Amino acid sequence: MPTYKDSGVDFNTISRFRNALVDELKFSGEGHKRAIKIGHYAGLVSFMGGYLALHTDGVGTKTIMAKEFNYFDEIGYDLVGMNVNDIISIGAEPIAMVDYIASSDFDENQGRMIGKSINAACAEAGIPVVGGETASVPDLIRGIDISGTAVGFVKEGEEIDGREIIAGDRIIGLPSNGFHSNGFSLIRKIYENKRNRLEDEINGTPLWRLLLRGTTIYSKRIFGILEETEIHGMAHITGGGFRNIPRLGQKLFEIKIPNIPEIFRVVTEEGSIPPKEAFKTFNMGIGFVIISPKSEVDNIFDSLKILNPVELGVVKEGNGVFIQNYGIKYSGYY
Repeated sequence: MPTYKDSGVDFNTISRFRNALVDELKFSGEGHKRAIKIGHYAGLVSFMGGYLALHTDGVGTKTIMAKEFNYFDEIGYDLVGMNVNDIISIGAEPIAMVDYIASSDFDENQGRMIGKSINAACAEAGIPVVGGETASVPDLIRGIDISGTAVGFVKEGEEIDGREIIAGDRIIGLPSNGFHSNGFSLIRKIYENKRNRLEDEINGTPLWRLLLRGTTIYSKRIFGILEETEIHGMAHITGGGFRNIPRLGQKLFEIKIPNIPEIFRVVTEEGSIPPKEAFKTFNMGIGFVIISPKSEVDNIFDSLKILNPVELGVVKEGNGVFIQNYGIKYSGYY
């Protein structure tokens, strides 16, 4: 039974490193001030009557599998989605991004595939790539690392950081398009000695192809409903799985997962991954969460019906996230 730690990702060590680093980031700016504590999905800095929102993220070790199968057609959705979905989580509108691609070797056709996929994802998100950096670092990494930074803007007073969440609020989930771009160190660990299994088909599609589905881009549609809808908090379910939700505040987020998509059942069963490990590593079919008053649920369902929203549960007094139908409780993020 491999765990995420067995695959080389130790959240406890990462947490200690991150906390040590953040503890030293005491300077909050001069003309433009840091406007929110570090640790939300996006950072805010004061700018012209509002806030610039910034977020940096990357595709991670999913690129190893993409390179193995020479399939980069959807990798741009991972790059763009991992960034803009975090920007929208604080109520900001994504407006542009830059990319950073570091590699040990460069292939022109691979570059074209990556460029096309980033362009398609940016078109869906409604933002341009305005620049970036391509670095040759053969002594530093083997393979390719694809990351980037997105910037957004939100007017002062319109940011959504979770502080308005109250007991009784409803929790709405938006389905994912698969594993998105997290947990691939563990997925690769599961299949490291089962290479042929990745070629097997599930409902007519090879397993590797299902694993390389791009991240769903929620940002544009969610931003489209913010002016007319009261939303108290939003969570992008990425690294850390459902432990991301308590980043929104000191409440108990009690949820019930209605259905686990087949691809998650296959991978967790073949890897003998128990539910408690799975829900803190993968999104398990829910890529984004919205917290809103009960009175807004019908409106959100109507406005976002193309994303197939599901009602997951309710906010209560307490702390952490409780996955009711699996009896799993996490105290918080990491």
